[in-house]
Parts: sequence; structure tokens; C-alpha cells
Amino acid sequence: MLLKIEFKKIRDFGQIINDTFTFIRQNFKPLVKTYFIFCGLFCLAGMLAMLLQQYKTVNIINNLGTFKPGRSGFGAGLYGLEYFLAILFSLAGYASTTVATLSYIAVYVQKGNQTPTTDEVWGYFKFYFFRVFGSSLLLGLLLLIGFVFCLLPGFWLMPIISLVFPIIVIENGTLGYAFGRSFKLIKDNFWITFGTLFIIWIIVYACMSFVVLPTTLFSMLGLFSGNKPQMSLTFTMLGTVLQYLCQVCTVIPVITIALSYFSLVEQKESAGLMERISTFGNAEKPTDTRPEEY
Repeated sequence: MLLKIEFKKIRDFGQIINDTFTFIRQNFKPLVKTYFIFCGLFCLAGMLAMLLQQYKTVNIINNLGTFKPGRSGFGAGLYGLEYFLAILFSLAGYASTTVATLSYIAVYVQKGNQTPTTDEVWGYFKFYFFRVFGSSLLLGLLLLIGFVFCLLPGFWLMPIISLVFPIIVIENGTLGYAFGRSFKLIKDNFWITFGTLFIIWIIVYACMSFVVLPTTLFSMLGLFSGNKPQMSLTFTMLGTVLQYLCQVCTVIPVITIALSYFSLVEQKESAGLMERISTFGNAEKPTDTRPEEY
């Protein structure tokens, strides 16, 4: 029998990274299905808005010689309604990815490491989506301010803010409660949490860039291959579509932060250890018995 991932245990840096991909491998089809059911609409809407934005951008660049500086409409067309809609749907898409993935994990843990149904995930998703979406706007603004002030405050806030979302969904916490609890959990564990998130995001961005980079290079090639700048509309559009399809990869860091959350909780409270002790001898539910340190 395939050994299912047990979330409620202490993990080191390497175990969190390895178990992230193990969990994805074990739950690949239901995770992808969950993503497209709950996040697909936002992904499609964001893609359409960005395609319109890219269409306008390419036309402006390709007709650059026909415009004169100061003429109305030059440059201003880059920031039309579709530009702001693309941003809005991107933010909503990120929030929906976070909520859908954490809802899946919450039900998975609650059911004793069993695959949740769509209806079970939907029960969590509809309850937490707007809470997480609103919180992500406020925390995103806070993170932006942190990066503006010499970058360091932003990097310091990044793992703390990331932990807020699993606390909201898994513990049914408010933003204020989750933010305060995040500080308590990450105390004395900042660097391992930061390093884990940093490495997993590098992996995710590398995978996404590998897919999108060829079309980006071909679309930009025309800017340097002739006297008149010309971008390829076809490759630009194709790159945009691939970029949004690759958004499914953002499920990966959400799983990583969930594993980090459970590991930190276990270090502070040992809830999972007590649960396993109480069910010792029960052979009905196979658990992850790989060694851990307390």
C-alpha cells in the first residue's frame, strides 16, 4: 500500500521540499482537477484581459514610428481597463489557488490522509475565499511597502505573511489572529522557513520560465533584427497563454507553506504526536512512519 504523506510531523528543510513533490505525485490528478475547477475561471478571465493588453502593446510598439510624442493616446492606451482587469483577476487567481489548495489539504488531513471530494473542498473554498482575498490585498500592500523600504523589511515579512493563509483556512482564524500566531510560530524558525520558501519559488519560477522563455525570445527577436522594431503578435499571444497555463505551478509553494505550517505547529505544540500516541495500535489507517525529531 502506498504510504500517504502525514502532515502533522516535524520536518527539516530537505524533508519539506521532498514531501512537497511526493504529495503532488500522490495527489496529482485530484490536485489539478481542484485547481481548474476552482481557479480556472479566474485564470481564463485574467488570460483574456492580458491578451487584450498584449494586443494593444504589440500594436503600439509595431506602429511606434507613426506616433509622435505628445500626441494624445500615445502610451496612455497601455493602461486601459483590460490592464487593471488583468491585475484584479491575477490577484483573485492567486487567492483562489491558495484557498483551493489549502482547503484540499485541510480536508485531506481531517479525513485521515484520504483524497477529498470536490464538494468537500467547495465547502471550505466558499467559506474562506473572500476572507483570504481581502487579507491578501492588505498583506500584499504591506509586503510592497516593506520592499520599498530598502528591500530587507519585505524579505523579513515574506515568510510571516505566507504562514497567515494556512492559519486562516486550517484554524479558521481571522486576519488579526493569523498574523499574530504567524509571528509566534515562526519565532526561532525564521531562516529555515525563509530558505524553504525561497528555494521552492526558485524551482517554480525556473519551471515556468522554461516553458514561456522560447516564445518570449521569438516575440522580442523582431525588436533587434531590423531597422524598424517589430514584435511578433503570434508569439506574444502564445507566450501569454502559456504563462497563464503555468499558473497551475503556484500550487507547489502553497503545499510547501502548508507543510512548513504543520511542522512549526508540531514543534511548538506536538499535537500530531499526541494524536498518533492516542491511536497507537490502530492498523486501519497507515501513516507516514519516517523518522522525525522532537
